[in-house]
Amino acid sequence: MTRLVFTLFLFLDSLVFGPVSAEELIIDFTYERNVNIGSVIPALELATFSDARGSIDPNVIASDARAQLPLADLIRDAFKQGFNKGGVEFVENGADMQIVGTLLSSQLETVDRAGVPNLQLTIRTKIDLRGENRSIWTSTLFGRGRVPEEKGLGAAVNAALDRLVRELLRDDYFLLELQ
Repeated sequence: MTRLVFTLFLFLDSLVFGPVSAEELIIDFTYERNVNIGSVIPALELATFSDARGSIDPNVIASDARAQLPLADLIRDAFKQGFNKGGVEFVENGADMQIVGTLLSSQLETVDRAGVPNLQLTIRTKIDLRGENRSIWTSTLFGRGRVPEEKGLGAAVNAALDRLVRELLRDDYFLLELQ
């Protein structure tokens, strides 16, 4: 009920005072962890990721914050960095397999962690490994980034991206399909 009242207040406020401007964030993510993927046999393509959130603005991270690029592009770049860190280079033509991603949702909330307010961003992304015109492996990954509020939303986005990449690169079934 409280959320409904708050949403109604924001709607009425925007009618009276105009649209609320979203905070502009520059997300500068770098995947820094060591990666051991092993030898990848097939030539891989990392397709353009799509955004299934139905949002008018693909740059929106949360209701009052947006990134300099579409969130789906930031996620794709994070995966590319993770694979590159493991020695995998993607091809644009002649791929045996294709990694296709779809951003399903992004949800921001404030949570209490031992008396410290934290920003918690959860990004849900579907990853599909395709080959020979069929799906070989598919999964929905949850990247949850939680940081103290004073670190800001940019840090929560980076933590969520880091978690998404780790989830995929630690999935044994996914990695088996690449051998």
